[in-house]
Amino acid sequence: MTSFQSLFLLSWLIGSAFCFQSLLPHSKKVSCGPSTSTTKFLAEIQGDPLRAKSGVRPSLHPTTINAISDALKARAMKKEGLHFRVSDTVQPLEIAVTAGSFASEAIAKRQKLSKEDGMVLSPEEEQVVAGRVIGVVMRFDTLESLLHEKVSDVGWITKYSEWATFGTLKDEKEQGAVDVRIKDDPLFCVSRAECLLALFLDTVEVPSLAKANQTVPDESTIDFLDTDRIEVLVSSD
Repeated sequence: MTSFQSLFLLSWLIGSAFCFQSLLPHSKKVSCGPSTSTTKFLAEIQGDPLRAKSGVRPSLHPTTINAISDALKARAMKKEGLHFRVSDTVQPLEIAVTAGSFASEAIAKRQKLSKEDGMVLSPEEEQVVAGRVIGVVMRFDTLESLLHEKVSDVGWITKYSEWATFGTLKDEKEQGAVDVRIKDDPLFCVSRAECLLALFLDTVEVPSLAKANQTVPDESTIDFLDTDRIEVLVSSD
């Protein structure tokens, strides 16, 4: 456990102030708002000068969705040493460590591929990605139940059998059937990851940040779903 103790995870994202900062490539704690250190960090990146000058940052969502998808697949494959549900022998901290490993790997891959184009994630952006991955994975059961509940309440989904569009099955009473579909259908898995992230942002991150009077670099924008899925999943308030 000691190798994970320094990663700072925002308490409003996972419900507890766990510290595992060494999951990320750097060890310095950072806030999730803009800072002079981030400005300097971005200025030192070599890449496309026109893109850098525009100030437009890359979306954090693809990296986050990939990590959540990997976690779903690992759970479906019942990989040894990974924990996704609290039990008599598994504590929440162990689930956080499992979730953090997926966040760390996804961020490391993203940073390696992004150094040449100047779109390397800033420390704040890394922290947001990590917080979201851990927040979703630690709430898999709750978010998946909410997803199925929301989808089941929409008539056209049943009528046109559009369950897979949301990464769900019509009947999810048996976890085994869900696991098989996740393993066999990559698109189903990604769709499920997207919807779980959207629900997390809408029901956990946005209200929690508002209550704490905080912001994150991308303002928790849900811009990775089509209109139909947004109307089903995201509150209109």
